[in-house]
Amino acid sequence: MRLQDLPGSIAYRLRKPSLWTSMALYWLCWGVLKRMWPRPRWRVSVTEETCGALVTLGLMALAAVPWQWTGDARRRTGIPRGMIQALAWNALWLGALMAVLVVLLPAGRPDLPFSIQMPFMRQPLPPEAGILIGNFPLAFIFGWFLASQDGAEAEARASLELADQARIQTLQAQLHPHTLFNVLSGLTELVHEDPDSAEEALVQLVELYRKLMTQSTSVNLPLAQERELITRYLGIMDLRLGSRLEVHWDWEPWVDALELPPFLLHPLVENAIKHGIAPAKAGGIVRVAVTRVGDRLQLLVANTGKPLKAGCAGGVGLGNLKERLALLPRLKPELELRQDGEWVTARLTLAWNGPA
Repeated sequence: MRLQDLPGSIAYRLRKPSLWTSMALYWLCWGVLKRMWPRPRWRVSVTEETCGALVTLGLMALAAVPWQWTGDARRRTGIPRGMIQALAWNALWLGALMAVLVVLLPAGRPDLPFSIQMPFMRQPLPPEAGILIGNFPLAFIFGWFLASQDGAEAEARASLELADQARIQTLQAQLHPHTLFNVLSGLTELVHEDPDSAEEALVQLVELYRKLMTQSTSVNLPLAQERELITRYLGIMDLRLGSRLEVHWDWEPWVDALELPPFLLHPLVENAIKHGIAPAKAGGIVRVAVTRVGDRLQLLVANTGKPLKAGCAGGVGLGNLKERLALLPRLKPELELRQDGEWVTARLTLAWNGPA
């Protein structure tokens, strides 16, 4: 693990409920040990309890650091290097903690815990030094255990992410035959009515399919490429529907640079054409918009034409989109399909990841 990755690892560990449970248990043992110590009974104070909390928090947050720092992409260091780093690192942070305790703890308290009497010393070590020596081996062993646990969890998360990404790419690939079938089924009548337009549509379909193949293997793409794909699809539909299709874009220049998983807008546009515009004798309007609303990004495709059927959840394209969104929890997606007056509106909102 690289040096710049360590703060993120510490923050992740501190967010784990199991860590706070371990801290509570360790702090409980600390309190029991204080009361069992063969010295005059303690007068418990906030300062003394704070010391226990500092030691516990330090062990949980910092003990794993020397075992995780490798300087490269590896999640754990080897044992020999880890031992050397742990000796230096634990001496550093426990020594700093001891210095803090010298300031916080009242002087002249021989009854504080961990006042250790060494065989070769006439006087016992001060309590602050006792805390350092008592927790040093614990930090050494516990740090190795935490680093191993974090590494195993990171590997499990990476495996799940790879599996999810493979599933997403499979779902994206499923859109190819679906789109091809929809376009070809709509062009059959055009072959008899306008052979020249049908030939042009087939040429554009080849380019559309090539772009579908290229984009399906990508994790993220600029929305400019998604718009280009939709434009090609709408160009084919324009040859088929003619004046029955009207397209409006609400698309600011900054939208082009936003990077998102591919095929978020295309299924919504395809659904609007297939189920809204094409079945209506008079055709209709398709409106495509991308806007920012607070801390959310809103992708909207609205169409007139045939109204939304009651209880309709969309076709294969929308079903595919919903499956992919379920595998992208980091985007916090919300997809809504509803009838707004004469408009059928498909609204997809995502977490905003662009510039503030």
